[in-house]
Amino acid sequence: MGLMDLVQDFAGASGNADHAKVAGGLLEELQSQPGGIGGVLQAFQQNGMGGVAQQWANGQTQPANPSDIEAGLGGSGMIDSIAQRTGLSPTVVKAGLAAAVPILVHHMVSNGHVTADGQPTGSTPEAGSLLQSLLQRMG
Repeated sequence: MGLMDLVQDFAGASGNADHAKVAGGLLEELQSQPGGIGGVLQAFQQNGMGGVAQQWANGQTQPANPSDIEAGLGGSGMIDSIAQRTGLSPTVVKAGLAAAVPILVHHMVSNGHVTADGQPTGSTPEAGSLLQSLLQRMG
């Protein structure tokens, strides 16, 4: 079963299918980008949003402001790429990322997969189990 199959299963059972699609698109995008979630954390730092990312790493996982997501990922092309992967508008993708990214950052840092400043630790979770965990917390 692929990531997007898991997304479809979860989306059918959840109240927000768009957020589930964005979460799946995000994980697919992270698998194809060098640096994965560490690259996202580094982008936030480089774009002046390191404090926001640090809050997520420390466990403040309430949804972010979509404009913070846009500012933090500025220039990465990730929002447009996820929009293309999912068939959703960039506006919907930003809203979904605002829910998914804080949870994902906290999960990856608290489980020792990446440091709070985006440095990989060599321990990478399996994408399917990571997606399931992310979708359960978002649901």
